Amino acid sequence: MRLLKKGLEIELYGGTKEGKVLPLSTRLSKHFKNITQEPDERNFEYTTKPTTNYEDLFNQIILPRMMIRKYLKELDNLTLIPGSTLSLPFKKIFSPSKPYEPYHKFIGKTYKTKIITTSLHINIGIKDYETLFRLLCALRFDTPLFLALSASSCFYDGKLSGFHSYRWHIFPKTPHFIPFFTNHNEYVRWVNQELQTKKMFNVRHLWTSIRPNGPDRPEKLNRIEIRICDFIKDINQSLALVAFIETICQSYLINDEWPKIICQKKSSLDKLVKLLENQEELAAKEGLNAKIWDWRTDSQKTIQEIITSLYKDLLSTGKKLSMNSYLKPILQILETGNETTHFLNEYKKNKSIDITIQHFIREFNKMDLDALRQIKKGY
Repeated sequence: MRLLKKGLEIELYGGTKEGKVLPLSTRLSKHFKNITQEPDERNFEYTTKPTTNYEDLFNQIILPRMMIRKYLKELDNLTLIPGSTLSLPFKKIFSPSKPYEPYHKFIGKTYKTKIITTSLHINIGIKDYETLFRLLCALRFDTPLFLALSASSCFYDGKLSGFHSYRWHIFPKTPHFIPFFTNHNEYVRWVNQELQTKKMFNVRHLWTSIRPNGPDRPEKLNRIEIRICDFIKDINQSLALVAFIETICQSYLINDEWPKIICQKKSSLDKLVKLLENQEELAAKEGLNAKIWDWRTDSQKTIQEIITSLYKDLLSTGKKLSMNSYLKPILQILETGNETTHFLNEYKKNKSIDITIQHFIREFNKMDLDALRQIKKGY
């Protein structure tokens, strides 16, 4: 039994210690080769290389981030800012990072500032196409769980949003209807049709909670990309979420026992699309407290209850793969809440979004310094 390859796309904000997000991606991308620009300059991204090793993944998250922190501090005493939406008041004008790039121009014109968010995209490497599409279907039923664990966007434009993940609530999902892809041929045909009818601008313009990915979409694929997660500032909790998703995958692969729900006809699966989108919206609204359909037991439960039960079921698989130590921070999230819960608890104390964000800017910096020390001591 081998661990799967995995990698992360990590989106971030940079700005002042007071919490103002600044358009920094152009300067950062010129200074760092591994930073890519999002359509608006106010968020940027770096990507880890595929690895089976969680210690390596930990290093790949923190080391570039500390280099970015150093550069920002030297630039103008700037820092990294947590949260997955623009928490404080901001200019509603799109600030294009590549004004002459057709795709970026299209995004800016079509979606405007709704796409200025940060997130954690989790890629799980799968080479066999039959297995990839089975897992893609199975994991799609669990995307609300992943969102609830990661939610970190309760503030927007200087106001309480009323959501645990306002990012996922406002982020445009496109095309309008995304069916279940039960095999590679279905996926290729669907993508080509969407491109032909101009419902998608290009192969990247498939914005859904989970999708196939690879070096030459739609023909050449090598991974599943989970896109629903908010940015998590705690690296150990980020790794725990990756481990949670991998253990779910490994449980299917090792036991060769697939959910009966994905074995039904494609037309029956597609009837569930709207239900699952509604469940993602419930997770965005209420986080771990959201009450959704637990497909495993065919009953209504809170997401917290579903994850608690699933976590226990996964421990035997985790033990076989020596992964349980990486899974443990999931229990911490279940006990103390996701990042939105922490933001809201702090806000209740001081009644100020500005002061709350400034508090977590300092905490984010401290967490990263602690993570760096963790490496030096030997992860």
